[in-house]
Amino acid sequence: MHDISYRPLIEDMTWSYSRITCFEDCPYKWFLKYIKEYNEAPRFYSTYGAFMHKIIEGFYRGELKQEEMVTKFLFDFQKEVRGDRPQESTVNKYIQAGVSYLQQFKPFPYNMVDVEKKVDFTIDGIPFKGFIDYLGEKDGELYIVDNKSRNLQPRRKSGKKTAKDIELDNMLRQLYLYAAAVKQEYGKFPKALCFNCFRSGVFIEEPFSLDAYTESVSWAKGLVESIMDEEDFSPNIEYFGCYYICGVSEECCYWNTR
Repeated sequence: MHDISYRPLIEDMTWSYSRITCFEDCPYKWFLKYIKEYNEAPRFYSTYGAFMHKIIEGFYRGELKQEEMVTKFLFDFQKEVRGDRPQESTVNKYIQAGVSYLQQFKPFPYNMVDVEKKVDFTIDGIPFKGFIDYLGEKDGELYIVDNKSRNLQPRRKSGKKTAKDIELDNMLRQLYLYAAAVKQEYGKFPKALCFNCFRSGVFIEEPFSLDAYTESVSWAKGLVESIMDEEDFSPNIEYFGCYYICGVSEECCYWNTR
């Protein structure tokens, strides 16, 4: 790949949180997805998350009543959640977590502005796009809610940051990018950024921080520039990620020669 510069092609791209974090995960995966444009094969964990998003969205769009959500989940699980299964005990945990969450489902404590809201926005002239899972309003303030399969934990109030605090900070970068879209459309930043962790039933409401927003914007711009300058697109080979998470590993010459 050394003889070809992909920068002119990359400079024409519209960016998203998933597009830039894909490069962080594995530059070669990014190359296969966004330069070679291979379609992703379905994977258990990603399709599980997409299925739960679909059910929650269906409720807010008025397509599913609350009492129908569990039935929908159980009836369509085999069809919607695809890809090689992890061990049976893991699959059962995911089924039980989905059922438990949907049985105890409580609507978000905001007035709905939009659900699965498509946003097109710019950050210092760089074009971005994305989908806000849920945009809510309360007392004249806006709230971004992201449905997450990951078991995040609320931030510790004091003391040294824990590994879970750092994980939360990293996940919040996506919502801070969406905050830029909200500011451009509504003229103000959201009051808080929220995670609805549907496997654990935890709801996190993180107050908006201008410092964290500035850091997230800087992080995104830096990654875009790194991708534009990249020449090697070297792989990050890791068994679990390559086998269970990566949707293009079947096209990967590094993975398939192991």
